[in-house]
Amino acid sequence: MKKVVIFDKASKWWHETPNVELLNKQITEIEKDGWRVISINSNTNLFGTITSFRVAAVIW
Repeated sequence: MKKVVIFDKASKWWHETPNVELLNKQITEIEKDGWRVISINSNTNLFGTITSFRVAAVIW
């Protein structure tokens, strides 16, 4: 089974950049549930600013 999560929680409401510390916590929680993260991709806007991350995981 495969799971894809879009992570776009920003650290500040006036700045689009996602909160990487919160992303790391969410990845740790996913791994504790028995999922294995296989890829993390960044999504950017037109100006090249990272706006979100896509996390793909499979269950072992």
